[in-house]
This record gives sequence, structure tokens and C-alpha cells, in this order.
Amino acid sequence: MLLTGLVVIAIGLLLWYGIGYPIWLTGSIGLFNIVLGTITPKSNKVDLQPEPLGASKLVVDKVMFRHGKWRFSDYELVFLDNRLIMKKLYSWKLPLLGGLPFIFGGLLGILTGASMQGFLEQRKRDKIRDNNQFTTVGPGDVEVPYASMSQVKLTGLDLRMLAGGQLLVFLMAAEYPPLMARRVRELIPDECWVRPGFHSA
Repeated sequence: MLLTGLVVIAIGLLLWYGIGYPIWLTGSIGLFNIVLGTITPKSNKVDLQPEPLGASKLVVDKVMFRHGKWRFSDYELVFLDNRLIMKKLYSWKLPLLGGLPFIFGGLLGILTGASMQGFLEQRKRDKIRDNNQFTTVGPGDVEVPYASMSQVKLTGLDLRMLAGGQLLVFLMAAEYPPLMARRVRELIPDECWVRPGFHSA
């Protein structure tokens, strides 16, 4: 978000120099993004010890859950002893609506919406941790027992499985799989993992 703010200010300078676009306007939007970046801490990404004495054994944040070809939602994955809980983070709808006042700037509105997305997601993460909601299933959350899983496969960019006859695909950053591979193998039973020759959709 700090970088986003600097990019917005740089764009504002170019617009001001090129077409006389009000620098105070883009500067204010840039500062807004910088402030969001300052007050929003980075997520832990892959937390191998979220609760040393608690029920959660692995937290992966964040992943994009693909449902359909072009529909995606952001989730935090919480692996427990016998089930996976998908904790729903904020969708793009709220931050995009919040960015409407800046939408006249086109790219500036998109960048600001992304910053607001990150801020709202961090607020949701903080709520999950502060209220110890790792093991609860709230509105928008999904519980997937390991017993319902089959054909589980961890690749370089996603974790996928069949659960209740439905294909679940979680897209993630390339740095995540090597960090989580050993722990997720320990948690999800061996019989749930993909057999040689399986090809998912």
C-alpha cells in the first residue's frame, strides 16, 4: 500500500505536468493509500504455529478460491486435526464501492480499491485472532472434514481436492506450497491424497 501511494503520487505528478490535472487531488489520494499502508501490518502468509497449545495447526493466508471459471473469492485456510475451515475474507465489492469517490481517476480508483481491500482483509484477520475464531464457522465460512476429501494435490501454485463430489481449487503464491507441504501432508490423511494418473479439471 505504501508503494501504491507513491505510484499514485507519481501518476499525479505526470498528470499535473502533462495536462494540468490538480496535484492536490491525486496527492490526497496518494497520501490516503500511504496511511492505509502504514496502519495495515503484513499477514503471516503461512503460519506453522498459529496456536502452540490450540486446535489450529496451520494457517494459510491468503488464497483465492476458484468457483467456476471466472469467479474467485479470498479465504484464509485454517487446518485443524480433522478438518479444514475456509475463513472468508472481504470480497472486492466493498473496496470497489469505497473507491468510487476516486473512480474518476480510473487507474487511481483501482489502486485505491486494492489498498482498501488489503486494509479490510487485515481487519478480518485481526478479528479472527482476537476473538479466537479459528475453529468456528461463521457467515461465509466453509468447513471441509478431511474424511470428505479425496484426490488431494498440492502443486507449485495451488491446493486442489475433491470434497463431496465437488472440485475445490485454492490458488496461492508460489512461495506458499514449499512452506506448507510437510505440515499439510501430516494433517490430511494419506488415503486422501491423489493417486498416480489422476488428472483434475
